[in-house]
Amino acid sequence: MTEPLLTVDGLTKRYGRHPVLEGVGFTLAAGEAAALLGENGAGKSTLAKILAGAVRPDQGTISVGGEDVRFGTPREALTRGIAFIPQELVYVSDLTVAENIVLGRWPKRYGLTSQTLIRRKAETEARRFGFELPLGSRMSALSLAQQQMVEILKAVARQSRIILLDEPTAALNSEDSERLLTLMTGLAREGVGVIYISHRLDEVFRACKTVHVLRNGELVHSSPVSATTPSQIIEQMLGRRAEEASVPKSASRPSRAVLELRGWHRTSAPKLRDVALSVHEGEIVGLYGVQGAGAETIAETLGGLHPDVVGETLVTGRALRPLRNPLNARRAGIGYVPAERKSQGLVLTLPVQQSLSLLVMRHLSRLGIISRRRERATARRLAEEVKLRAQSLNQTVGELSGGNQQKVLVGSRLAAESKVLVLQEPSRGVDVGARLEIHRLVRRMADHGTGTLLVTSDIEEAVILSDRLLILRAGAIVHQIKGPTLNSQQEALRAAGGLD
Repeated sequence: MTEPLLTVDGLTKRYGRHPVLEGVGFTLAAGEAAALLGENGAGKSTLAKILAGAVRPDQGTISVGGEDVRFGTPREALTRGIAFIPQELVYVSDLTVAENIVLGRWPKRYGLTSQTLIRRKAETEARRFGFELPLGSRMSALSLAQQQMVEILKAVARQSRIILLDEPTAALNSEDSERLLTLMTGLAREGVGVIYISHRLDEVFRACKTVHVLRNGELVHSSPVSATTPSQIIEQMLGRRAEEASVPKSASRPSRAVLELRGWHRTSAPKLRDVALSVHEGEIVGLYGVQGAGAETIAETLGGLHPDVVGETLVTGRALRPLRNPLNARRAGIGYVPAERKSQGLVLTLPVQQSLSLLVMRHLSRLGIISRRRERATARRLAEEVKLRAQSLNQTVGELSGGNQQKVLVGSRLAAESKVLVLQEPSRGVDVGARLEIHRLVRRMADHGTGTLLVTSDIEEAVILSDRLLILRAGAIVHQIKGPTLNSQQEALRAAGGLD
């Protein structure tokens, strides 16, 4: 048998008295794509940082190609062929794609470099590994998927033998995710070992050969993907019997419409064409479409971000003036949960207490002075309602896990007691347990009469959470599925792709 590309044995890391990793061990073969799964806080990121040389373990050994190694810096890991591509990408935004690809490996002639040499080397490497990238564009002008492609090309061009991918598809739509998975399987065929950290089990079962599950810092499961099931993996991640991924839907019939859109049009991209829909009390209406179909535009417009959209908008039967900004939307009774929590929804340096009550400060003040007692009571109530896990209400939001940040974001919108809730990618980048809790919260709110418009690029989430699912294609609603189930995914995908 050939020597494993990577061998990890007994890795242990503690911060103070708190164990983050405890005796973790596994192997990675050349050409193997291995999934590393676990809830937030299970130890996945710490393990990745140890392998990438950013964190030193307290105990244990790492072997690359049969030779024991000990990394003091990420550069030392790179020299041994290990590249780490974090979820928060690191690149020079003002440099071109070509310049980022050869960064630190400048091509020279007579001791000097030039744009011609840089472009030529980048083109050669992109062609060699089958990448199609706008080499002359600045990195800041690229989509997130393209930026990730650049980072992966940088890694393989440095002849990295092991690539660690941390949540690479968390913020991507289904089309870009599929391209990235195809690229990952192509790298494995070239003999590169890939460690794939993700919360998306469907991608794991499509693209990975083996799966390793961490729970509370310990490796609790390792097996070939073909020898297990998603339910078994969820059970290992949670440490208890996996419950159905679906949340029971309400048996009650919706009554009056709390949100109505009539004749929505938009001429700039993404375009909208005569969009009409309604959401009733206690109803969750899903909106699904491929990138550019217009689903995100509808959610963002209801959040006050696209004043160029024309058409009628009614909340509880009352016609609204055009929503020109987020304040207009909030005052109209629309609670909007944006897709990008860190850049659009939260102030990461604020404490949990202030973050939960931020949108209702005027209700907690008298004569311009905020009552800290009322603010704390409000925050405590919301934290209990969303089942927030935090050290205290004084902990900053930026210190929380992704799932708990998302709960703060949703909780802050609940505080306003909006008539309509618009959820855009509500479980993006959260683990299985947090996703299930968010789904249950959304269903509880619906059972109490809240009308919810769910806009998601996760087709599984769309079918298991929606009472009705609307499919958009090229800016128009083209299909409706009443009472969708997991078996409705193919029907929805065909309609979104124009195959119905």
